[in-house]
Amino acid sequence: MFKRFRRNGGERRILDCERELREDISATEGQEPIPERPEFMQQWLESEWDRCSDLQTREIEICGERILLFWLRGLVDLIRLETGILQPLARVSKRRLQLSDVVSILHTVTVHEISTRRQWNTALADGQVVLWLCGRPHALALDVSHAPGRAIQKAENEPTLEGPQEAFVEQIEMNLALLRKRIRTPRMKVESVRVGEYTNSTVAVVYVEGIAKPTLVEEALQRIRRISIDGVGDINKIRELISDAPFTLFPTTEETERPDRVCGNLLQGRIAILVEGAPNCLLVPAQFIHFLVAVDDYYFHYTLTLFIRMLRHVAYWSSLLLPGLYVALLSYNQDLLPTPLLVTVAAQHRGIPFPTIIEALLMLVVFEVLREAGTRLPRAVGQSVSIVGTLIVGDAAVRAGLVSPGMVIVVAGTGVASFALPAYGFVNSSRLIQFAFVIAAGVSGLVGILILALILITHLVSLRSFGVPYMAPVAPFSWSDMKDMFIRAPWFAMKRRPEHMETVNETSNRTPLPKQRKALGWDLNES
Repeated sequence: MFKRFRRNGGERRILDCERELREDISATEGQEPIPERPEFMQQWLESEWDRCSDLQTREIEICGERILLFWLRGLVDLIRLETGILQPLARVSKRRLQLSDVVSILHTVTVHEISTRRQWNTALADGQVVLWLCGRPHALALDVSHAPGRAIQKAENEPTLEGPQEAFVEQIEMNLALLRKRIRTPRMKVESVRVGEYTNSTVAVVYVEGIAKPTLVEEALQRIRRISIDGVGDINKIRELISDAPFTLFPTTEETERPDRVCGNLLQGRIAILVEGAPNCLLVPAQFIHFLVAVDDYYFHYTLTLFIRMLRHVAYWSSLLLPGLYVALLSYNQDLLPTPLLVTVAAQHRGIPFPTIIEALLMLVVFEVLREAGTRLPRAVGQSVSIVGTLIVGDAAVRAGLVSPGMVIVVAGTGVASFALPAYGFVNSSRLIQFAFVIAAGVSGLVGILILALILITHLVSLRSFGVPYMAPVAPFSWSDMKDMFIRAPWFAMKRRPEHMETVNETSNRTPLPKQRKALGWDLNES
């Protein structure tokens, strides 16, 4: 047995050494210089870009100098290629042409110099035109890219009646431009990292210098740089690879598709993470309160927001506890119900062949299946199927005597309460947790619900998001941050940024308090 363990340990060490050797080779492979001789360049391109029919090559000769242009079809703006590169090069009359001369000639195109094979491949994959003077150890990457993509549209997952209607798209340059349009200062920093062995996707970390905590920015960059994966094409991979608690049901990063919401959070000291090809953005750190806040809360008067936000908190906890409380009161704790109500509910359950817990689980599963079917079907059909299907199935189940009318009302109320939450990922966690509360209620009644609630609260308090407590400002408690927790205080009362973010500059609003005006109008005697 010891020999087998030693043999397996030796094999593991050999495999580890081989893996490290492959990683070192892959790391240094792309740092090789560009071939200088044309025949070596042709051999390298034929081996590197073999069977790539979309690779386009064009050779031009200017005053005895051979110039080769390379680009990928479909990623380059051909009009800019013609007017910004080919036409200026055709007018060159200088005998001895250098790369510096080409840079001065192509003044309408963004140009940067490349010297390694990895930089060459990256420039081509990004949709740039690579210009190479034969015999030179360097080349030029000319940015005339025009990748296919859709135009800016309205936000579909986070609609609002007032405020901006723009939403992110799949192009990261356009998404960054939407942020730059709103935060017009050089203090908004954008640090880009390439992630993915094959996709080589751009991941941008955006923050406001002088507000965001420097250690928080460095932590986010280090987590992204540690990612080693074949490809990144969506925001969810980044979210799962950098999150603090990967096994929790609660999201520790916030997702949004609205640039205005991102800008508001950047000014509060948070960090935005954008991924090439993803029409949404990650915001870190994320707290429990962020998922119960809608963008409409900041576009309406604070007196209206007070009631709506409190209603949203009640809806969330109702979606978790309502089915479990119903099962507990009917199965174990009937003495807590008033006698007339108990008689009515007991009469409804007369003749039902299933226990209350089975009845509740059955209805919750049917409701989730109908909701999932409505999500997967086309939008024009999905809403009709989910609404009509729920009505028909619920009515048929009551008529057949399989479930009671009270259970249908409770499950429908639970579903409606979950729809009141603005964050879809947060809704999914509540959909799963409510099953656990129903099972706990069916096993031991209100005692089971209480024990599970204590476990849930303990878990929430123990969570961290990039080192920030998940339940802040409730735990740890901060009275100043409570102005934007259960209520939304008026803007003139919110002077400071959240304490738990530990921002560099704590003051966000320096406007003096508004003066009370006379009832008949403005005081004209005031200067």
